[in-house]
Amino acid sequence: MLPVILIVAAIAIVAIFFLLNNKGTSQEREGIVKEVLNKSAFVVEFDDQKPTVVKLHGVSPASENEMLDEKIFEYLYESVRGKQVKVKPVRVETGDVIIGGVYSLAGEYVNAILVKQGFARWLPSEAPDDQELAQAQAEAKSQQMGVWNPAVRQLMEEKMRKMAAGELDDDEVSNLSVNPDDYETKESKED
Repeated sequence: MLPVILIVAAIAIVAIFFLLNNKGTSQEREGIVKEVLNKSAFVVEFDDQKPTVVKLHGVSPASENEMLDEKIFEYLYESVRGKQVKVKPVRVETGDVIIGGVYSLAGEYVNAILVKQGFARWLPSEAPDDQELAQAQAEAKSQQMGVWNPAVRQLMEEKMRKMAAGELDDDEVSNLSVNPDDYETKESKED
């Protein structure tokens, strides 16, 4: 009799865990982006006035070495911060962190825009069925946007080589930035 009670109790605990962990995950919510925490997380204030951290699902932002941070934050501050957005939760992590898609009220998918601009990469392991992200990445690659720009890759490789060789001091490393439009790529030199 005791094993049956333990099994029932374990099932009840698991069911309660899933109910609590999935609260609001299927429900789209509107809120205002109060702050950009990093390249893929925001503080959103929903109707309940409780600030909630929202992380973008299915994307990995460009690394610091790819030197696109300034452009990424410029986009986020202009397009997302202080704006009303819709959040479509995929899951809720510990501490009520929502992982999901973020949309402007006009229906623009912020996750896909970041990928399309080359500011982030699509993570098929996390969002294998998100065709909008897949299509955005294919377009970014074909147009050599952001992380797919040969100049960005070339600059990153040069920076890593110089850092490894000790040719850059700390100030030079911290002040590195890139404008791919001003940089001559290996391909353009061959033309």
